[in-house]
Amino acid sequence: MAHEHQQVGSLLQEANLALEGSGSPSLDCQLILAFALGQTREWLIANSDRKICEKQADEFRNLILRRKQREPVAYILGRKEFWNSQLAVTRDTLVPRPETELLVETLLNKFDDTPRLVVDLGTGSGAIAVALASERPNWQIVGVDISQGALEVAKGNGSSFPKLSWMQGFWGNALRDNCFDLLVCNPPYIAENDPYLDHLGCEPQVALVSDDNGLADLYLVIQEARHLLKPGGHVLLEHGHDQQQQVCNRLKDSDFDALPLADLQGHPRAVLARKGIQVLP
Repeated sequence: MAHEHQQVGSLLQEANLALEGSGSPSLDCQLILAFALGQTREWLIANSDRKICEKQADEFRNLILRRKQREPVAYILGRKEFWNSQLAVTRDTLVPRPETELLVETLLNKFDDTPRLVVDLGTGSGAIAVALASERPNWQIVGVDISQGALEVAKGNGSSFPKLSWMQGFWGNALRDNCFDLLVCNPPYIAENDPYLDHLGCEPQVALVSDDNGLADLYLVIQEARHLLKPGGHVLLEHGHDQQQQVCNRLKDSDFDALPLADLQGHPRAVLARKGIQVLP
């Protein structure tokens, strides 16, 4: 329906109504309109009576329609903020979650800038690898992913960090044993029948869903960590809210000392574990 030169404020109101029932309609509308107009949210707020041409208004409505169909705002904008960076994201990558910043924070709190060899398995958009590279310039970091599309996105996101490299492969298959100091991974850990998946229809399911009630890939990565890490090296894994005990048990069975971690809300979210130093007979 045509609206001759609609004002910013009334366009936002109209879009807000269209997105009623989504988690954060007001914020979503502001982010999407700012993107469509090439402006900031602050500009929108200061210019609510500014008139918008019909072409831009229609473009905005089309983007709002995508959001109404549950497409993540990050895919509509083509970017997502994580740690201190604006990362490019596409449908080849998961949208980086704020809770995954716990992994970055944990490693930065525990390990200084002494040179280390670090691998981010299942790197996706490169969010974790890029965040670590930005804070630890002496670390040599390798981001690994099975998806060529995801790696292209990650390469773009990490292009300004010379010690960051990328490799295509299934988990650690392409990597050498016993040579990494740190392994970090946010693997798929959602069970196939989890109702939460209904909200994530746009994101690559292969990066979300895992067999064995969501534990299969976590167990696989623990197995990989046994081979890839030097004795005394550390693995840090993100997991689902009800999986911490199983992950800790599997790590202990695999000769790791495990330290369970909670996120800011106090939910079990990750485990940091140290590989045992086997004493040869």
